[in-house]
This record gives sequence, C-alpha cells and structure tokens, in this order.
Amino acid sequence: RSSAPPLSARGLEQAARVGEHLAGENLDCASTLLVCSPMRRALLTAAPIARGLKGAGVANLRVECHAQYFEAGGCHEGGRALPGRTFQQICGDHPLDFDAAECFPSPDRGWYSAAGAPESDAQPRAERMCLWITERLAALPDTGRVIMVGHGAFMARLLARLVGLPCAGAAALFVHANTGVSTLRLVRRKGSFLVLGLNQTPHLTPQLLTGAHPAEDGWAAALRAPAWVVRRYGPEAVGCYPMPTGLRRQLLEARRRLLWAHESGVGASAYEESDARSVTFVCVLEGSETPAGQVQYDPSTRRLRQMVVLPQFRKLGIGCALVRAVASIHAEKVAGGSVNGPGAEGDASPPLRVHAWQRSEAFYTRCGFAREGDPYESNGVRCVRMVYATLE
Repeated sequence: RSSAPPLSARGLEQAARVGEHLAGENLDCASTLLVCSPMRRALLTAAPIARGLKGAGVANLRVECHAQYFEAGGCHEGGRALPGRTFQQICGDHPLDFDAAECFPSPDRGWYSAAGAPESDAQPRAERMCLWITERLAALPDTGRVIMVGHGAFMARLLARLVGLPCAGAAALFVHANTGVSTLRLVRRKGSFLVLGLNQTPHLTPQLLTGAHPAEDGWAAALRAPAWVVRRYGPEAVGCYPMPTGLRRQLLEARRRLLWAHESGVGASAYEESDARSVTFVCVLEGSETPAGQVQYDPSTRRLRQMVVLPQFRKLGIGCALVRAVASIHAEKVAGGSVNGPGAEGDASPPLRVHAWQRSEAFYTRCGFAREGDPYESNGVRCVRMVYATLE
C-alpha cells in the first residue's frame, strides 16, 4: 500500500460535506476537541471539519494530532516500515492550526519512527487509545465532545474496545462508509459508552457513498469463511457408512426446497431407489452436523445427480469441491472395473455425465463439463446433458 495516499476528488467532496454536517451539529457544546490521525488522508479530511467548526463559531475548539491514532498496520510501503513525518512537517503541509501534538516520539522524529516494522497487531494500541479518549472526555464539561478523524480498520477496533467488545471480528461489526459518522456517549456514572449511532451518512448523496458495502469495498476480507469438510455416505456394499438420520433429514428438506419445489410432480418418493444405490457426498461445517451442500454419484448410470448447495454457503467453492469428489470416485471405479458398459459413443472408459438444469450450465462448464446435444425439458424444467472432461 502507499504510505501517504491522497484523497480523490470524490474524497475531497466527502470531506467538505462531513465538515458542513458536523459544523451544524451540537452547537451548544461547551467545548470541542478535534483529534486526527497523522496520516495524510485523515489530515485532508480533518481540515474542512476544522474550518466548518470555526466558521460556525463553536466554543472552545481545540485541534490535536495524535501520533498513535494511525491506521492498522502503521506507516509502511512495500512491506518496509517508514518513519512518517514529524509534527513540524505535518503543520507545514496541513494548515490546521494545531493546538497540540500527542505521543510524537520527539520533535525531530516522524510519528512512526519508533516502530521499526509494520504493525502486526493493533489491539494493544486500541486499548491505549480507548483509555486516552475516556480520560479526555471525563476531563471535559458534561456538554463537551471529542471528534475523532481516523481510519476504518483501526477505528473499528477502537469502537469495539470503547463498548467493551473484543477486537477480533470488529471490522465485521463496525463497517464504515468513507466519512461515515458514529456517535457514542460516555455515561460518566458508569464509566461506559452508549452507542447513539453507527455509520451515519446523511451528508452524502448516493453518488458520494463509498466504502460502505462489505462485499465491494474490501471489508469482506476481514470476515472468516466457514471451514467445511466433505464426507462420504452410501451403501455398505460399496464400502460406505450410512448417513446419520438427522443429517439425512436436513438434506431431504434442502432438496425439497431448492430442487423439487421447482419441478413438476417430483418428491422424495421418486428418488428412493436411486438414493439407495448412490454414493452421497455431503459438505458439512467443520465440527458440526450442519450441512452446506450435497451431491450424489449413481454408479449404475455413471451420473452426477442431486447437487444442491445451500444459498448461504454459495461462492465458497463447495460446489466445485463436490464435483471433484464425484469425479474422483468415478475415476476410481472406472480404473477398478466396477463401472461397466461403454459410454454413449462406445468409449472403453465410460464418461461421467450430468443432466443439469440449463440455468446451472455455466457452473458445470466451469467445473469441466461440456454440453452434449440440445436442451430438453424434464419435469417442467429446461435441462441440458453434459459430459465431464476435466476441472479447470
């Protein structure tokens, strides 16, 4: 990453708008402390906020730069830690009329010069900043306020600590749009914070709203994908264990909702015979009996069948993993001679096939299948025949 990225034109407009917004809020505050990170983007955002507050005649405004309020990871570029700028350099580049500098190593050293390496764990710093904010707020009058201008990943950790939550998973709880405003109140008699609002963006138009969509703006990287394993069940005659009753009941319900409900005149009874002779691969969440998906392999027809992945577990590679499991057992049985009979064109090694819904054709193509012949209709659903070649 860049150690000092600028704000884009959109970012400058967002900063101007949040400055106007905050200038019109809580004008009766007895005092306001504006604290910003020493990093360039925060300084550029804080400048219009400071101008707006001064223009609104906010009483007892104090502006400080806190050297410990930087983004998680610290000041680095290409994996190499950089010292950051001195407070004097920051004042020269950003005319914010600072009243004080907090926690800078020394006047002639950059704000990150004491670190020596990119930050690996921001939690201890979040703990220290939590204590610092609490102390500063407690020292202000009851109607005083602190405005913190910082960065998304570290701000999420700080908010978690302020409300007594662990830092782990904070990014998933406290997702913020760029210039999104969260408001907390210190309940002095208890020494705890009350959340009044999270990620509020009344100052932004839809065109200016960025950074608020977890899947689009990188916050999803902070989320942990569920761990899962693929298990194999089936007839004892082919060396498999029978499926537990509870798991089988959950998967029958999933097939009913996601497959059979879309087909005409199809239910569990129509599949009793093929279910009994098929090998079923089930994806379950690790350490549980919660199913994420299933697929069957019918050795008598050499077909992959009854593939279903629950909607909340899609896009995790489960479908492809289930296809690989079926392709593997098919290859084993062909090699061992337990899959008899030629393929559709008289091949000595009968290929693996699937009769898929046409709307699933793109998925099976990605998994190594190719269409055979024209689409057809089965049980009221448009389908295609496909033959397996190899995985991409």
